[in-house]
Amino acid sequence: MTRARHAAICITLIMAGSARADVVVPNSTTATEGDGTFSLTTTGATGRTYQYSIAAAQLTGIVGQDITGLQWRLNGPGTATWPPVDANFASFAVNMGPGLAPGSTSATFASNFTGAITPVRTGSLTIPAGSYTFGASPNVFGPTLNFTTPFHYTGGDLTIELRMAQQTGATTQSPFDGVLSSGGPGNGWGVGFSSRFAADSSAITATTTTANFVVTNLVTSGVPEPSSMALVGVSLAAAAFWKKRRG
Repeated sequence: MTRARHAAICITLIMAGSARADVVVPNSTTATEGDGTFSLTTTGATGRTYQYSIAAAQLTGIVGQDITGLQWRLNGPGTATWPPVDANFASFAVNMGPGLAPGSTSATFASNFTGAITPVRTGSLTIPAGSYTFGASPNVFGPTLNFTTPFHYTGGDLTIELRMAQQTGATTQSPFDGVLSSGGPGNGWGVGFSSRFAADSSAITATTTTANFVVTNLVTSGVPEPSSMALVGVSLAAAAFWKKRRG
């Protein structure tokens, strides 16, 4: 094997090591249907606030990566795609930040953050008709709700807050896969994760503090750590050096 080829292989291996590593929360539902469901969106005139609390132990696979979006899936196996027609939201905001442990949260949304809150998404949203497919158990995840500002996750418990306006267009709510709050702590609710909501997009406190947890895939960028980037640079330089010597 030539040295140039060896250097090229090193680059390939390094880049492969930086591949995207999304994480499904709860981890137990990565390839298994949740034991419940939850209609995340709402046709209510005042919209909705829905807040997740996720324990650090659920997120070990994405420490040091940028979270760039969220994905959901229909409760399985289901009988129809969703939405039947486009579902529109005048606003759909997402906030993220370090948070309290899932079993230590309160009804006050802001109090469940323990550090700076990062607005990772603002603006309107349209979910095209048929975006979420059915027929499997679990169903495949639907389109990514992309962030406008990535959230760099460095470890620890995490809080994610969704504030959405009234859903218009489609009149049926999103029947997403979920985990029953009534099943905790055996199914992990209240230990590895918890959730709460209010029927108002600008609510300060939750009206339901034991909401079913919506199964969610946290999408990451897979950007390598600085040390890996440095190794890539070294390997590229080495490849160029050996190519020049052979030339």
